Amino acid sequence: MALPEKPVAAAPLSPDRLWAEQLAIGMALLVGLLIFMAMFHPMMLSVGAKVLGPNYLGAYGWASVVGIVLQVVVHEVGTLVMARRLGLPLHYRLFGFGANATAILEYLPRRPAIDAKVGFAGPVTGTTVSLLLSVIFLLTNNPDKPQIMAPFFLGMACVGFFYNLFTLIPILDLEGGWIAPAIAPQAWLFGLVALVLELTYGFNLVLLGVVSFGLPRLILLITARAPQLDMVCTHRQRLMINFGYFILVFLLAWLGTWSFECLPDLVRDTMGD
Repeated sequence: MALPEKPVAAAPLSPDRLWAEQLAIGMALLVGLLIFMAMFHPMMLSVGAKVLGPNYLGAYGWASVVGIVLQVVVHEVGTLVMARRLGLPLHYRLFGFGANATAILEYLPRRPAIDAKVGFAGPVTGTTVSLLLSVIFLLTNNPDKPQIMAPFFLGMACVGFFYNLFTLIPILDLEGGWIAPAIAPQAWLFGLVALVLELTYGFNLVLLGVVSFGLPRLILLITARAPQLDMVCTHRQRLMINFGYFILVFLLAWLGTWSFECLPDLVRDTMGD
């Protein structure tokens, strides 16, 4: 009598395959939402797209270019300092304006808590600099006597807010991709709901990107296609990473919207047009 064959366990999906699925689903969702917005809410889409490049920064010429490059450099330096502090080997390669986190981590085994620390370093450093620029703006701005440099500081802060928000999109080659494995599915669920509500308050394409690529991550986790790597972190680490990620995303989206909406009137008042 032949013995029944034992079921063969399916091989776990490779991390590259999972990231490719998340990227494909996220791109399809993002493109679909953009088409929907173009058809039914074109004005809102137009306003949301402007955050990708505030036109009024052109009033300051080369100073704007230098300020934008410095925002990127400060962000990358924050990542590299944290990596060196943790004793990670640095493998430099050119990515945009500096060394990307993937250049540091790609040859190491995945350690979600360590990856998240390095992933947070750049956005937190960049956000701190943008907050300081906002404080300088608030100290130098005088509605009765417009100062020529006051809008510049706020403009640079605006660029920093949206750039650092962009890097938190949860896909590889961005810092959000290194933080994402340490985030629990419950945090993704409640966090994404909060971010969708924020989108209805102040729409912008960068925040839409975070939502579009975060939702596939949640789907892969709840369908058990992706392993729940947050479980290897301690309870304290999970709380700090889960809350830290969504608070930082929410804060950057809100500050970016606020600074962007302030800029047009400020520049017109200062430049006299």
